[in-house]
Amino acid sequence: MCTIIALHRVHPAYPLIVAANRDEFTSRRATGPAVLAESPRVVGGRDQQRQGTWAGLTARGFFVGLTNQRTWGVPDPGRTSRGSLVLDALRLGSVDAVEAHLRGVAPGTHNPYNLLLGDASGLAVAYVRDDAPAVTIERLGPGLHVLTNDRMGSRWFPKEPMAASRVPLGAVPAMALDEVFAALRAVLIDHGIPGEVPAPPPGSLMPAELARQLQALCVHTPGYGTVSATMLATTADGVARYLFADGAPCVTAFVDHTALFAEP
Repeated sequence: MCTIIALHRVHPAYPLIVAANRDEFTSRRATGPAVLAESPRVVGGRDQQRQGTWAGLTARGFFVGLTNQRTWGVPDPGRTSRGSLVLDALRLGSVDAVEAHLRGVAPGTHNPYNLLLGDASGLAVAYVRDDAPAVTIERLGPGLHVLTNDRMGSRWFPKEPMAASRVPLGAVPAMALDEVFAALRAVLIDHGIPGEVPAPPPGSLMPAELARQLQALCVHTPGYGTVSATMLATTADGVARYLFADGAPCVTAFVDHTALFAEP
């Protein structure tokens, strides 16, 4: 997942609203939302290659979303799946518990990544890098937050401020949830590219033109692009809505999967 937009304590009825696009190789198989675990009940998509997930939500309203940290090289296939880490975090069910868990994971266990995690009570972002001895975790305040494939505020991802500028933040508190989702979908389907995109550093395996195209919010390149999208909203203690588009959101309808959170 390469773009995660979170509205935290912006709407009076929905303390956490998330809209996210997953960008991936189109040949990498995945299935849509399903119950991935119980106690707590966890719902999310499943990556068929490594059996993890890129994002999920618990019935209590705890969200975890993953973006791979761009390294300009090839990931190490021998490391533990980052998607399994998302499942572990969802089972833990709180920012504090996930932070304690991440601090106990040995450096180099996973390829570099970013996590956005939280619920109605708090939101945080975690960064894990090969060149850092320990995870970096930052608590986020109320407002609009956008996570791409680097630290928030990174100069390498001008799509982050571009996405933030397209969210009608001032109008959100007075909107009905369907109106909020409509506004966020308009951001997720945006094919525009920022005017200035940094060129890859010397030695990068990524061509400059491809790096430029990947700055769109909805990505379409040969063999790689936006393969699915998620929008969700939580209440103070549960899930209000969970929508999923099993394809690029510019051409794929969102389907409501909220019923998956109901206990049998």
